Amino acid sequence: MKRWTKWIILLAIFIMSIINFADKSVTGLAGIHIMRDLNLTSTQFGIVGSSFFWLFSIVGIIGASISDRFGTGKLLAIMAIIWTIAQSMLLFVSSLPLLIFSRVLLGAGEGAFSATAVSHISKWFKPESRGLAISIINFGNVVGIAVTAPIVVFLISSYGWKQAFFIFGIFSFVWLICWLWLGRLKPPVSFEEEASKQENNLKINRKDIWKALQSPIFIFTTLSSFIAYSLIVFGLTFNPSYLMKVKGFSEQQSAIIIAISGLIGAILGMVLAIISDRLYKKTKSLWKSRILFTAICVILAGILYSMYPLVNGSGSIIIILSLVNTLVVTVNTLNPTVVISLLPQRRGVMTGTYYGVMSSSGIFAPIIFGKLIQASGTNPAGGFSTAIYGMAVAMVMAAILLFLFGRHKQPVSTENDKKLVNL
Repeated sequence: MKRWTKWIILLAIFIMSIINFADKSVTGLAGIHIMRDLNLTSTQFGIVGSSFFWLFSIVGIIGASISDRFGTGKLLAIMAIIWTIAQSMLLFVSSLPLLIFSRVLLGAGEGAFSATAVSHISKWFKPESRGLAISIINFGNVVGIAVTAPIVVFLISSYGWKQAFFIFGIFSFVWLICWLWLGRLKPPVSFEEEASKQENNLKINRKDIWKALQSPIFIFTTLSSFIAYSLIVFGLTFNPSYLMKVKGFSEQQSAIIIAISGLIGAILGMVLAIISDRLYKKTKSLWKSRILFTAICVILAGILYSMYPLVNGSGSIIIILSLVNTLVVTVNTLNPTVVISLLPQRRGVMTGTYYGVMSSSGIFAPIIFGKLIQASGTNPAGGFSTAIYGMAVAMVMAAILLFLFGRHKQPVSTENDKKLVNL
């Protein structure tokens, strides 16, 4: 197997990651047009945003678990098929129920993507280089929001929001055609799998999995990601409207702000991931290089996000959002590496459960945001600010809990593998 093969696979999943988050961002960017054409209230639009996550979390857990048995490559291909159908059908949507159905279908198709992508990549990259690999996937997530924002605005203004959805469905189909060849490539035996075959040939049973899922490390790592994901949900669903209705920017200006802050955040997030990787190589300690690193990022993100409603100039907003995006990207990069380390033989189950719980915040957050905004009446800024401050406080609290209960030398053992994870 040639050395560059793993980078080709990573590039393909990086592109799929761009499509994945571009699909999510279209609804928020087209929000004003959708609400006007379908005559929706803020609460109804919040339900539209929430509907994407109704099956997202459940399918994320089940799908990623199935990937352990049937293969991550096949599951990625199935996802691309569903994305194509879900996005293309919006060309014919003319009512709220059909719009919700299409979002539910897309959510079901995307639920297992992050866990499956991380699981697939972890077969190609060793632990000391996974931080960078996963950060590249996360970079694709941000690019999906940032780079596509101006494109989506252009498509909507030129052709209409329905046509914009349809075009992204075509992107998914083109990716699928390419993956039918790339997905056949087999990775080398990964670091953990090789060690596992040498030391232990027994299957991991349910008790082993349950012990790992009950560990304080898993619980509070996942909690921090759960809170951080609400920031992503707000950005996908309501942030474009916030920039236009409250901050006074035009549609194109809002798209540019989202694009610039997203790209800066993604690039800086990769830098922090590399620093974390180097720290891991030097110390071999998950506590110092991942968990403590993440706790610091979470608390800083909460503090910085609380400043968002207080700034108005485009430059100040870009700085705040760039720094917050950097820290959130880093959290989403490092936390999966912690989860995988708890039970590497069942990375699909571990990452699937992690992403499923994390993304479940998307079920409640959009509805809560929508109700807060609608309840503010003629003062939408008040509703938006309440939502933002609530997320900021929750981030700080999550960071404190992660620091207190995710402390080093927390043993995580299983019946079949008596080794303790060095945290």
